Amino acid sequence: MNLLNALVPSLLVIVGGIITWLLKSRVEELKAAEENLRETRTQAYWDILEPYILLFSDTSKKNIEGVQKTITSLQYKKTAFQFCLLGSDDVVRAYNAMLQHAYKAERTINQDSKELMRLWGTLLIEIRKSLGNKKTKLKEVDMLRGMIKDIDDFL
Repeated sequence: MNLLNALVPSLLVIVGGIITWLLKSRVEELKAAEENLRETRTQAYWDILEPYILLFSDTSKKNIEGVQKTITSLQYKKTAFQFCLLGSDDVVRAYNAMLQHAYKAERTINQDSKELMRLWGTLLIEIRKSLGNKKTKLKEVDMLRGMIKDIDDFL
């Protein structure tokens, strides 16, 4: 009995140490996986946004045609699939809503540019939240203000 009383505290310390080590190891694994996903997700976001960023830098007809060619390319379609697999739910929903609006606008004469800009701003906000700014106070217009010089007149 004395031997058991002497061994129990030592065994508890050893078992507690092993459990602590296993838990810490698992938490570190999860953090590393999350960081890797964040980096991969960030790259997918940049890749999907690149043609749209090009539109903001140059609105000439030649550039618009180049952007349209990029968006319809096989490589961009692969990027869009990767984006849908890796992006957060809210980012994918915002992207899809923006594209659905654009598809509908292609079929009609009365295109609602204001709505498209709002959806673009929503996409940017959702990407921002997905990358760690979950409590952002910015609005859609705030995301576009630096890209569109006459946004207040436009909206």
